[in-house]
Amino acid sequence: NNEYIERKSIGLFIIERGRKFVKSNGSVIIFLILAIFASFFVPKFFSLNNFSLIIKQSAIPIIACLGITLVLMTGGIDLSLGYTLGLCSITVGLLVKNTALPIWVSILLTLVVGLLVGLVNGVLVQVIKVPAFITTLGSGYIIFGLAQIVSSGSDVNRLPSAFRAIGVTDVFGLNTTVFIAAAICLIMYYVLHHSTFGRSLSAFGYNAKAARMSGVKTERLNIMVYMICSFLVAIAAILLTIRVNCAQPTMGGGVYTFEVITGAIIGGASLFGGVGTVIGSVFGILIIKVLENCINLLNVSYYTYQAFQGIVILLAIIFENVKNRRL
Repeated sequence: NNEYIERKSIGLFIIERGRKFVKSNGSVIIFLILAIFASFFVPKFFSLNNFSLIIKQSAIPIIACLGITLVLMTGGIDLSLGYTLGLCSITVGLLVKNTALPIWVSILLTLVVGLLVGLVNGVLVQVIKVPAFITTLGSGYIIFGLAQIVSSGSDVNRLPSAFRAIGVTDVFGLNTTVFIAAAICLIMYYVLHHSTFGRSLSAFGYNAKAARMSGVKTERLNIMVYMICSFLVAIAAILLTIRVNCAQPTMGGGVYTFEVITGAIIGGASLFGGVGTVIGSVFGILIIKVLENCINLLNVSYYTYQAFQGIVILLAIIFENVKNRRL
């Protein structure tokens, strides 16, 4: 009897550990299954060049996805993300092309623009108490209009080669953008999973009132989250501008916002706050880019993929609602 009980306990322990692993690393498992499936059924998918392409295409969205993951962890949303990317793109493009400022100063000023956008969003959401959905939807259109005014509705082409070298220089077959994204992931992993800020953020997302009573400065925390999100989007904008060798006021927009939010949700971030991981966000974007890659290789309509993204968002909302009702 004792042996039976012991075996049963070990079995239950293994099942519980397995359940927790799947729950914590669901996006990793989905990515591996998808990659294996594509390797067998999608022509030209299984090649070093194609894998390298997927990683390069994922690097910049991953940076932005980490930002929106933080916002989702607070129970908020940032629909201005794509428009902020366009504003920061045209800002850095105009500065490096039309002024005598050093490149590093132009980049720094662009990052400041990103921080200011996040500050405004954060203050409106946390201090003025305007719902995040309304705040960022409205600010997104303001930002889009501002980008059009600043640029006169035109792109900025033929950027300086010294500026482009920051993100397109190849190292071991991958451009420096990939390594910049990897460095940001490592920093964000520490911040989110091994710092007081990360613990406070999770507590705030689960129960803002309880977090406030336990000493977390929730107002400052929430404003900081929106600022970090826009700061990371500004970095993504700079790198994307370098990649396409063109600054565009329309770069990003609603489609980019939707893709990044979808990546965060596929990665396990909760729309109701409290849950989100760096690894999940990384693999969420990788899953999206693998699907995009398969669609291109199979010559499937891109609209089919957009419909899939919408289905993912709806299913995530339904799942979260059902789970919260059970709790």
